[in-house]
Amino acid sequence: MRILRASLLASMLAVTACATAISGNADNITRLEQASAAKPESPAAQRSLGIAYFQANRFDDARSALDKAASMDPHDGVVALFRGLTAEAQGDIPAARSAYESYLVYGKTRGVKTQIAARLAVLARKESELLAKQAVAREQQLAASPGSPRTVAVLSFKFTGADTSLAPLERGFAELVATDLSRSSQLTVVERTRLQALLDELHLQQTAGVEPGTGIRVARLLQAGRLVGGTISQLDSNQLRADAFITNVQTTQAEGRGANDQRALDQLFTLETNIVLRLFGDLGVTLTTAERNAIEQRPTRSLAAFLAYSKGLELDDEGLFDAASRLFDNAVRLDPNFSAAQQRSLNAKSAAAGARVTVKSVETRLRGTREGAAVAAATQSGETNNADGQAFAIADGLNPSMAAGATGIGASSTQPQKDPASGTGGDNVSTKTATVTIVIRHP
Repeated sequence: MRILRASLLASMLAVTACATAISGNADNITRLEQASAAKPESPAAQRSLGIAYFQANRFDDARSALDKAASMDPHDGVVALFRGLTAEAQGDIPAARSAYESYLVYGKTRGVKTQIAARLAVLARKESELLAKQAVAREQQLAASPGSPRTVAVLSFKFTGADTSLAPLERGFAELVATDLSRSSQLTVVERTRLQALLDELHLQQTAGVEPGTGIRVARLLQAGRLVGGTISQLDSNQLRADAFITNVQTTQAEGRGANDQRALDQLFTLETNIVLRLFGDLGVTLTTAERNAIEQRPTRSLAAFLAYSKGLELDDEGLFDAASRLFDNAVRLDPNFSAAQQRSLNAKSAAAGARVTVKSVETRLRGTREGAAVAAATQSGETNNADGQAFAIADGLNPSMAAGATGIGASSTQPQKDPASGTGGDNVSTKTATVTIVIRHP
């Protein structure tokens, strides 16, 4: 007799089934529907069924099942994630945003949380676009309901001059004006993303500027009571003049005396400060000492940095986030203390990353994680007996719920009481090793 011993080192991941392509086929859905009917109070059963519906593009059914699962266990990150994916597939942006925000609280997989945080930046813009469409659809109703005189919309200033490199000041200067007007607690300034979304919806070009009495339609749709616009003129190679005016949206008449000032190019920020302080006078706003001090702070010491920032705003409005972020980064390189450029760069990078997030990329990040096991439980096909029991046990173990504990569904004497992904971010699963001895006997 000869004995042959071989040691085999096996690495066994608990969620290898997640690497299998998600089918969402009819047989699998039928199996999960039966399991859900047999265990109507199991959040894991509803979750698995909802995920399978989602993968089969049955979004209404998916939402119903996932909503039920969420009502049973509000702390289930996987449910929140797929509720967000489902709502976005349905075009319900507010519901998608709410679900994704829930995943950031309860989700376990770091890589997916990074993706979802970036996706939220995209959804914020989509939500602004949705609001713009709704405003246009309700235009007649909105026109009959004048906006508050304390709500102000600031449009781009129109640039005229021989040096075209200064043209980006149209947006940059308007952004400074809007930022400084918002420093007063007495005013509400329309957010830039909302304004741009409406201009895009109306196929208007903000770079065309606005003259007194025009832009009223835009302001009414934004429910702004007052509209601020103006011009920037290059008088010679080193001189700029700025003119700003306020339009009462309800009467379509100009208000106040208007604001104007003329300065050397390197005194651009002094020029803007003087314009804003005169606009406050026309708006009837008395500033506090703290508000005035904030307005008098320069955003940057570098004109070149501000021009790069202004060009970045232009590209950002066009949805060219990668290019915009490079310009914002350049502004920061020229002036490391330019905090507005730093924030814009982060926002643009996040929007660029969010635009690349897809269902497939999310599923890829889930593979090999504890949360991926819950997805695998919804997508692996097979017999309904042992396979379902194992799948739901894995899923229930991910986020033990009060409902499961009360009914005993998915529970056993060895059921973990602590989320196995906690403390690790859910990205890594435990690896078990075993030594297998093979004995071959010869007669």
